[in-house]
Amino acid sequence: MSLETASAAPSISQLLGKLADDGSIALSDIRDKANHELSSFAELAQKELNQFDISMPPAISLISGGGFQLALENAHPHEAEIHDWLEGNLILARKFKEVEVLFEFVRAAESAGEVFPESSSFHIGLTSAGPIAYFEDHHNH
Repeated sequence: MSLETASAAPSISQLLGKLADDGSIALSDIRDKANHELSSFAELAQKELNQFDISMPPAISLISGGGFQLALENAHPHEAEIHDWLEGNLILARKFKEVEVLFEFVRAAESAGEVFPESSSFHIGLTSAGPIAYFEDHHNH
C-alpha cells in the first residue's frame, strides 16, 4: 500500500469493525465486509448515475486515477457524462479506496508470502448483473 493510500484510508478498526479479543479477525469476515462495501459502493454509484440518466449495459469499469480521483477505464457511450460525474467526486473516490483496501487485505491473506507487482491496479466494474471487483497486473513488455 502506498503512503498516499495509507494516509487517505480510514483506520483498520474503522474498516474491519470489531476484532476478536485476541485482536484477530477471520478472513471470511474481511471478505464479507469487502463484499458488503462493494455493494454499498455500487448502490451509491447507481443512485448517482441515475441522475445522469446512465444505465447498464454497457458496463462501467472504474479505476483509481491517482490521488482522490476515479477514472473510467473502458470505452462507453456516455464517456463524457461519466467523466463529469467522476470529476471531483470525493465521496465516491473515498468509498472506492475503502473497498480497495478491504480487497487488498483479502488478496494478501489468500496469497500469503506472494509479492504483487507495483503495477497492479484495482478495478470496480459496474454491470447490470451487479458489481465486480478485481486486480489487474500490468506487465511491461
